[in-house]
Amino acid sequence: MKTVVTHSGNFHPDDVFAVACVMLLEGEENVEVVRTREEEVIRTADWVVDVGGEYDANSLRFDHHQHGAPIRENGIPYAAFGLVWRHFGEKIAGSAEVARVVEERLCQAIDAPDNGVSLFDVNELEVEPVLLFHVLDSFKPVWGSDDDIDKAFLEVVTFVKSFLERFISKATGDQAMLTLVDEVYQSAEDKSVLVFDVKISSHALIKYPDVNVVIHPSINGEEVVWSVSAIPKHHGTFENRVTFPSAWGGLHNEELEEASGIPGLLFCHKARFICKARSKESAIQAANQAK
Repeated sequence: MKTVVTHSGNFHPDDVFAVACVMLLEGEENVEVVRTREEEVIRTADWVVDVGGEYDANSLRFDHHQHGAPIRENGIPYAAFGLVWRHFGEKIAGSAEVARVVEERLCQAIDAPDNGVSLFDVNELEVEPVLLFHVLDSFKPVWGSDDDIDKAFLEVVTFVKSFLERFISKATGDQAMLTLVDEVYQSAEDKSVLVFDVKISSHALIKYPDVNVVIHPSINGEEVVWSVSAIPKHHGTFENRVTFPSAWGGLHNEELEEASGIPGLLFCHKARFICKARSKESAIQAANQAK
């Protein structure tokens, strides 16, 4: 049995994720979690995360509160999650590339606010997005209750362990998809419209500036139809490189077939960034009308 120690009292995403990483490495059944600030308990633990004032991967000590704690090249300081991932991420994720994705998309997003670094500004709508922090915060005992915070910590670690496993699984699949996308892109003569025989995210094509539309099969109930999607101009925007004709917006079935002159078109979103077609041939015809 391995003992992992983290601090007692309130918990935050970085210590929760750090403990979840240890469980993925050692096996949940082989880990005992102790929440304390007692130096004697910390000194004798197998793993120590987010407490203890020491960062030494060789002795499995991963705190970031002491002077001289490491900072990434982009200026984001490491917190406990990032420090554990720095040394064991590749082993947990199964590949260096997936570990890099987790570091860039998840570790930094958790480590930054834990170190007082803001990552975004609220726009003129003045509505703050729901963050992973808020999700984990919901596990904490409700004010006025006598619920045990250590029990709540173990519950949120179980949730985060499952979330991290799913995040890694999805990142692994995404890397395989990106490899396929690049192969199809490199071999295509007309790169403005790319056709795939498996489902592809339109966001996977953003890095290719000469691709305007992606076509791929999509499940509609028990029927396989074809999805025709415009490529966004960049990540985080609803602006697309092309749109379908204005007369198509919001139409379905016979109305859309009549407006487009293309048999087999099933639906066009009112924002005109995606269409559905009954056949690959109809989908290609629709893609060629996007401007």
